[in-house]
Amino acid sequence: MLIALPGIQARLGDTLAEAWSNLRSQGRRSALALLGIMIGTASIIAMLNGGHMAQRESLKLFAKLGVDMLQIGSAPTGDRPALLSQAAIDALARTDPDVIEAVPLANGRAAARTGGRTADIAILAAPPALATLANLRLAAGRHPAAVEECALSGVLGDAAARALSGPAAAVGPGSAVLIGGYGYTIVGVLAPVVPETLDPVDYNMAVLIPLHCARRIIPDGGPTGLLVRLRPGADTQAASERITARLATPDAKLTVLDARSILRTMQEQKAVHSRMLIWIGAVSLLVGGIGVMNVMLMSVMERQREIGLRAATGATPTDIRILFLLEAVLLTIAGGAIGSALGAAIAWVIAHSSGWDFALAPWTLALGPAAAGGMGLVFGLYPAITASRLNPIEALRAD
Repeated sequence: MLIALPGIQARLGDTLAEAWSNLRSQGRRSALALLGIMIGTASIIAMLNGGHMAQRESLKLFAKLGVDMLQIGSAPTGDRPALLSQAAIDALARTDPDVIEAVPLANGRAAARTGGRTADIAILAAPPALATLANLRLAAGRHPAAVEECALSGVLGDAAARALSGPAAAVGPGSAVLIGGYGYTIVGVLAPVVPETLDPVDYNMAVLIPLHCARRIIPDGGPTGLLVRLRPGADTQAASERITARLATPDAKLTVLDARSILRTMQEQKAVHSRMLIWIGAVSLLVGGIGVMNVMLMSVMERQREIGLRAATGATPTDIRILFLLEAVLLTIAGGAIGSALGAAIAWVIAHSSGWDFALAPWTLALGPAAAGGMGLVFGLYPAITASRLNPIEALRAD
């Protein structure tokens, strides 16, 4: 249906309604152009939200300990054990301005037996401060107290307790478990722990015992590593160098895991992948924009008589440009809106298949229609100018 524009005073609402009506009248052609915009937008939105969720999952790897943490371990350089100085570790919080807390550790493995059941478990010897530092919650019982530093008592991980429990005898507080030839009394059972990058052991399949007198079941017995909490914002590289210098011994080679550096590396890798996929989506969006320009140019060719009639009844070149430009923008915004919804659905599938928590970045939903609308302005401008420059008399004579 032809609706002549009365001039530059035409209300924007009427022009929008007419532009939408013209797009609907083009049927499949508009739908195919919309499809290209929709696919490009969906790709970009899915990848942006995939990167957003991946970053959230990366942060979860340090949720228990936090990002201001160092894990320092030692490996022997010769035949002598790679033991660290307990006194040097204890002095770190007093002498280093960036260290809030340092907890010494020693670990090993052994078979645990009780009630005819056996399980191979990790042994982690540490002072009581580890429970607070690592935010280890209990499902039952308690943590060993400081006065039990040489007692045969321990805390079992959730999976270890279940592995040692029989059908009629659950292992829990008060149970006796034989570990490395010594009978330990279990005083607590940990709640399930989500493994993190800086965990010294898998807490779920471990027993935690006091560090003092750990030599009973751990060879050499002294600390062979430590967890260090730094003050927020500390220079982790400089702190690592100072700490390793103070703990260095001829018999041990020290290695440092830095939570911030690990997180930074993971995010940089994900950013590279995300940028690559976003560029692929941008190319798809560009191809969709070219499709929109093609549709609009075909529309100009087919509607020459209509354009001539508009010009003959008072429509100015500006009116005609605005009409065709609005058609292109409406088409791309519609594709962008549908593509944003599709991209969010794809992001949900990515989260579900990866075992992540689904979380959209709200700004990405607005980005889709906005980017697509901008594409419509760019690729709709040439057809709009072409339509406005048609000679009215020649346009009226067109078939």
